[in-house]
Amino acid sequence: MGLILFTGKGGVGKSTLAASTAVHWANKGKKTILVSSDPAHSTDDVVLTKVGFVATKIQDNLWAMNINAEKQAKEFLDRMNEGLMKMTANIPGFDPELLGEMAGFPGMEEYFGMETIHALLTDAEYDVIVFDTAPTGHTLKMLTAPDSIKAFILRILRMKAKIEAIKGFIFRKKSETAKVVKELEIICERIEEFKVLLRHDKSSINIVSIPSEAGYQECARTMKFLNTIELPVKHLLVNSIIPDFGEEVWKTADGNPAAAMTHRRYTIQQPYLAKYRELAAENQVRLVGITHVPFEPMGLPALEKFSTLVWGSKGMV
Repeated sequence: MGLILFTGKGGVGKSTLAASTAVHWANKGKKTILVSSDPAHSTDDVVLTKVGFVATKIQDNLWAMNINAEKQAKEFLDRMNEGLMKMTANIPGFDPELLGEMAGFPGMEEYFGMETIHALLTDAEYDVIVFDTAPTGHTLKMLTAPDSIKAFILRILRMKAKIEAIKGFIFRKKSETAKVVKELEIICERIEEFKVLLRHDKSSINIVSIPSEAGYQECARTMKFLNTIELPVKHLLVNSIIPDFGEEVWKTADGNPAAAMTHRRYTIQQPYLAKYRELAAENQVRLVGITHVPFEPMGLPALEKFSTLVWGSKGMV
């Protein structure tokens, strides 16, 4: 069983790299599922197949699914609201919806996406799970959610103690406090379990970026954060690199607008590529450069072709 996770800012080709990776392993005979937690559901566009919220077969050995984390998060918040309202029902003038708002922890939608991945890993139905995460910030919120949740649990327990100390005011159902706290504790435990799975040698965390200022800064922040929570990054993939076509091509730039534009982009990218090399060396992460391709990597034949760049001799081997 293996988990290959792709993260990165929006618009860097993360979904394309995830899909091409899934195609690669499916073609190797591994039972593979591509899972997307991106709210934009760009997987549908990349594989050119309508992908729903259950596993959809794309080709031999390959399935894909989107995660309906928004629905699951709403159901969770509804349960929190109901439990909190029952807990505070005997307090005159108290608005329990204020507590419900406090339960909207950052990263809850991403948490339920993670739960799906956790279930797939523990069920062992697939050989390879390729996880196309939501843009970086959302994924990181989920990994830090336990801190917010534990702080909220403490608020509930403090509130309970204070109210029970006031003569005449008690929680109508003490069991409701236990139910709410238990559900929150389970979420914390599950996220910590997921972090352990991510540290397993069969898991691979991969940051996708592009050679630009915004791309580099986001990548560096992500790398730093993952280091602080001791989650190892396996590959740093820099996408859409303009190759060096050589002097024979570049010297035509004065009279050829296409060559001039390409050379300009090539020149702009070079300082950022140097920064990526330094970042990868500092963090002992394998750097994979992926050139800009003259075709749209959409649909299975194009994704298979693109996968040779990603998983070739200089790629994610």
